[in-house]
Amino acid sequence: MAGKILICWRILIQKIDIIIYFLSLSDKLLLMTNNIVNILDQFEKSIDLKQPYLKTNLEENAEIEFKNSLQTKSDTIDKGYLKTISGFANNSGGTIIFGVSPDKHEIVGIKEEYENLDGRYVSSTIANGLDGSFKFQFVTKRFLSKVVGFLVVEKAMTKPVIMKVDAAEFKLGEIYYRYPAQTSKIQAQDLRRILNEEVATGINRVMGNMNKLISIGEDAAILDTSSGIIDTGDHQPKFVLDEKMLKNLNLIKRGQFVEEEGAPAYLIKGEIETGNVEVVEKTVLSNLYESDIMNYFTSGSCDCPELVLEKLLSLSSPYFPVHFFMSQCNWGVKEALEFIDSPVIKNVNSNTADKVRERITTEYSYGKNGVISLEILETLKDGTCPIIHLTTVAGKYGLGKTMHQKVVRTMIYNTMKIHSDLGQDVFDEYPSLVVDALSNLEQDYVKANPEYVLSIIQKLYPQKNNTVLKKAICFIDKVLYARQASAPVQKIAYAVEVEEG
Repeated sequence: MAGKILICWRILIQKIDIIIYFLSLSDKLLLMTNNIVNILDQFEKSIDLKQPYLKTNLEENAEIEFKNSLQTKSDTIDKGYLKTISGFANNSGGTIIFGVSPDKHEIVGIKEEYENLDGRYVSSTIANGLDGSFKFQFVTKRFLSKVVGFLVVEKAMTKPVIMKVDAAEFKLGEIYYRYPAQTSKIQAQDLRRILNEEVATGINRVMGNMNKLISIGEDAAILDTSSGIIDTGDHQPKFVLDEKMLKNLNLIKRGQFVEEEGAPAYLIKGEIETGNVEVVEKTVLSNLYESDIMNYFTSGSCDCPELVLEKLLSLSSPYFPVHFFMSQCNWGVKEALEFIDSPVIKNVNSNTADKVRERITTEYSYGKNGVISLEILETLKDGTCPIIHLTTVAGKYGLGKTMHQKVVRTMIYNTMKIHSDLGQDVFDEYPSLVVDALSNLEQDYVKANPEYVLSIIQKLYPQKNNTVLKKAICFIDKVLYARQASAPVQKIAYAVEVEEG
């Protein structure tokens, strides 16, 4: 959730002499890109065109594994791949190459539809299935007529990476390690070694930071660049750096300092001259989850809409309600676009930002899912769908078992149209069909029955959290709030008037 620092000190900083220590991600991102380029180049050079079929001369080893195909389910890749992914991360990293036969090394390719596959398929599986911190990237490349997928996994930043789910090949809590040409449960000596390395790394990091603090002196302060807060110690007030100065700082890279709770920290040394002091309230972003965003939306109220919009721009999925939070800010399209392009916003996912721009500036269509039969007039039976009721309705219209989903979808839709309650059994057994029915509701109906429609979303979201549902929710968001979002913005002035000297 979004938290508040209820009392802090805002001071206009007129002079500051700084030395910066921070962890730069640019080198790591460059390293990731280089690894991808290297494996693609290595694979291309290994292709043997003299064979009767397309073949690679690469062999499976400690850093390469072949998969015949790429298996997906809903908006995720098969969780069976987590074993190899975690094994690579716990060792020195590696690459899973999809579309290559492990036995003959024949390049068989993956499905055409997986070319340029959305990264969320991989990221959602890893986020839900593994406990650990490491970088990865999925790319595809076409070799002649074959599409080949490359999942490049970096060495984990913190080890060990542990299984968070069960599957046929592994169990919750297990740890895997990549050995030559195979991934298996980590051996005792390897686990002991990486744990010792983690302890040693942690000690060295702490000692390094302490030495830097000692060399700089007791008057050092720490600047959190996400919130602008300057921490001068337990017994001193916390200062808040003005947003304009924060974004215009000419930072000097000088080695590595520390990251605390994911926010880059900067060490400040020198003289801080201040003007008049004013006690203010400053809202900062802390733990905000997707479920919190949906709860704000379905409740119709949000006390921190700007922070939610900032969070939305960092997510991998671009399909979250945006018009509602714009209306809560009293923003039109112009103000929203200025916010998206603001240099103060951190960790923006460029693909998500582009899609949000498209959604709020065009007549974006979210589409309808599933077919509703206009000839079927029946509704659910007391909010449920017992099998005898289903077969009776299907038989009445001469529809066989293969058409039962269409019958259930239509009855759910008809039940919604009379805004009658749907039983929990329907949400548990037919969540996809409830989503389909929701996406087929007419705009006039949604506008006339917002509370009922939002109550459906509130019950449905925990059951079926996928892109199809998110698009249906975005459709509801657009219908209910897009016009309200055109109201002029009331800007809040953050500047503090002070006198120098």
